[in-house]
Amino acid sequence: MNEDAPTMSTGTGGFSGSANAKGPVAGFDPVMKFRKKVQKRKKMKEDYDCKVNPNKERSRLFQYKVTIPGVGETIIFANNPAELRMKLRMSIMPHLRSNIEIERIMPAAAGQYFMNRRMKAMKNVDEELEQKFKNQQAQQKIAIEKKKIQLKKQQLQKQLQTKTQSLKKQARAGAEQDETR
Repeated sequence: MNEDAPTMSTGTGGFSGSANAKGPVAGFDPVMKFRKKVQKRKKMKEDYDCKVNPNKERSRLFQYKVTIPGVGETIIFANNPAELRMKLRMSIMPHLRSNIEIERIMPAAAGQYFMNRRMKAMKNVDEELEQKFKNQQAQQKIAIEKKKIQLKKQQLQKQLQTKTQSLKKQARAGAEQDETR
């Protein structure tokens, strides 16, 4: 067989770009269409989002931190500050309306705000329990010290009684000796 002559077997090259370009099995690589591939991925993602959240549209509301004097502060969602002020006018007493502060905050800041409030609330509970525990320990220590003082007082009274008895005995014994002389 002639080595220059092309063979009819597909072999390792097959109908691909690595096959001999002169032979009958000369292959070709199709042009890849990346745009169609990307569009297909986007469509698949949209289909998935529709299945997961069928009637959910993205919220267009912004977060505002509202501070009302005498009441406190909170986060309220609204389209704009003017709409928020109108809503607040309907629900807040007239004498509190003038000092209301409205500040636009980003979602991360709102999350931090709620986390700080949660931690503060948890700290207050912990502090109250800790304070009760400290008070209880202090009362127990006071009770123990009172018992120690009471015992010490009883010991001193017993010592005083024994001393007075011994002095009385000595005095009687001395008086008896004086009488015998």
